[in-house]
Amino acid sequence: MLKGMVWAALLAAAAVPAIAAAPVRGADFGAIKARLTAECAADTFSGIVLVRAGGRDLFEHVCGKADIINGIANARETRFKIYSTSKFITALTVLKLVEDGRMRLDAPVTDYIADAPGEWRGVTIRMLLNHTSGIDDLTLPFIWHFRADHPSAMRGLLPALTAEQRALKSAPGTAFRYNNFGFELLADAAAKAGGQPFPALVEALVFQPAGMKSASIEAPLIEAGHLVPVSAEGLAKGYNGDPGKLDQAINWGFVQQGAGAVHASVDDFVALDAALKAGRILGPAMLAEMTRAPVDADGKTGGQAFGLGVVVNVADGVTMYGHTGGTNGYISDFERYPDDDAMLIVLTNRGNIRTAWLREGVAAALKGAR
Repeated sequence: MLKGMVWAALLAAAAVPAIAAAPVRGADFGAIKARLTAECAADTFSGIVLVRAGGRDLFEHVCGKADIINGIANARETRFKIYSTSKFITALTVLKLVEDGRMRLDAPVTDYIADAPGEWRGVTIRMLLNHTSGIDDLTLPFIWHFRADHPSAMRGLLPALTAEQRALKSAPGTAFRYNNFGFELLADAAAKAGGQPFPALVEALVFQPAGMKSASIEAPLIEAGHLVPVSAEGLAKGYNGDPGKLDQAINWGFVQQGAGAVHASVDDFVALDAALKAGRILGPAMLAEMTRAPVDADGKTGGQAFGLGVVVNVADGVTMYGHTGGTNGYISDFERYPDDDAMLIVLTNRGNIRTAWLREGVAAALKGAR
């Protein structure tokens, strides 16, 4: 059973872009600093943590190597693969198309993807954004069809789907089921509606208006028919494993253009947060729609609720919304604390780092300074 009305009551302040409280100035991040310092010394954390409120940095911690073999340290300008935090970017792109009248939230995805199975006619853009579509997560067969680029992989996959793959796992709009492939469908639908390749749309509708100068969507790299991991100047290399036993991660972020292909730096997210507050990407009504009626995940994700491409948490009475991403060599977490005019960005190049303690610790520090 969906419980959006309950969450909507809790998130009345979060759903409104206006600031409900004065920016926090005296928050105590001593406990966070102590733990990060210890984890950096033990080589169990590598990356960047930044907290801002009221337009200024409150806390910053940088450590570890962006490239272990060549001894290149992580720095503020280092870019990271952010994986599922990309879903927040994809949602902004789709919602901008909705705001411009080029897409409709409650239109069937088949209105935009003509070769989508007829079984998906009841699935709307809104349901893809909040993971209630009922469509199976077809990421693995999608990867199998990836030979050149995202559009051709989708055109190869859809007509090849079996009856079992086409069948919905639940009635549209009735059950939460986290679905990476749903965001590949959103990328494909947005490209059709916007009349441009999806990366170009994201650049025009999000990156440029926000001033995200170093952000990009990973471009496909294919050599002799094989998918090849992307490496670029200024991009941290991802690692998995334990200290002293690290292996460089092998990943193809470009396969998941809608669900996980963005590269970005800390300052790209600083710019994004400022742009959202200034209304340079979405107007107030559409921004509020992202968190207006989030879907409760029925305990499957630790009490989180899912809005339109955004994850909503309430920790000790402090509301935050954003998105996490990663596991294959990188972990990211972008959180906005609307009642405190604050944001958190965590970018790491280790695949086994957990960030819940950071976002909850920041929530506690902000609350303690109110």
